[in-house]
Amino acid sequence: MTVSDSDVDRVVQAARQLPPAEGNYLVDDFVTNLLATVIDFQMHTTAVENALLHFRNNLHEQIRTLDDLQALMAQYPNDKEGNTALAQGLWGYKLWTRAEMLRGLVAFFDRTGIRDQEALHRWAQGAKFKPDFEGQVRGLGPTVFQWLVMRQGVETVKPDVHVRRFAERSVGRTLNDQAVVDVVTRAATILGVKAYELDWAIWEHERGQS
Repeated sequence: MTVSDSDVDRVVQAARQLPPAEGNYLVDDFVTNLLATVIDFQMHTTAVENALLHFRNNLHEQIRTLDDLQALMAQYPNDKEGNTALAQGLWGYKLWTRAEMLRGLVAFFDRTGIRDQEALHRWAQGAKFKPDFEGQVRGLGPTVFQWLVMRQGVETVKPDVHVRRFAERSVGRTLNDQAVVDVVTRAATILGVKAYELDWAIWEHERGQS
């Protein structure tokens, strides 16, 4: 799907009406990045925040490395019952499918040699979804990938429900994932802001309208 200059102009005009973002996406803690990758999609924001707060309050000091996380996961069978218990320990929720995804994500990064925050940051700067992530972890698709690399400071946006709604309302038509990314990223360049900063401003505004 092609994004036209007029589409970009419409997003630019809509974005000019947004207040500046109050927060930012950047996360510089490796284990938190892993947990957020499998938790922070298709869930209510409050539940995500509570899940990550549960981890910070209960396990953050003990689980600081990939080895620590692997040792914790090894204590639980890789089945529904075991992953439910693992999820409750990590997040305080019975999110057994997310625990299963976490196992897959940890295994992926382990076999590719990405074992700390520095390595994750380096990988994110050049990673592309199709050659580097697609099909590697069951259940984790392009929006999750975009969100992961954005947290490492990569200049892009994630085509989640909030950003999609803003972009489609601005251009007046339905857009696919890549078109959402393209039109918002190009608009950010014209506006002179980081793509992820515009994404955050859109997210804050759209969440406030929900």
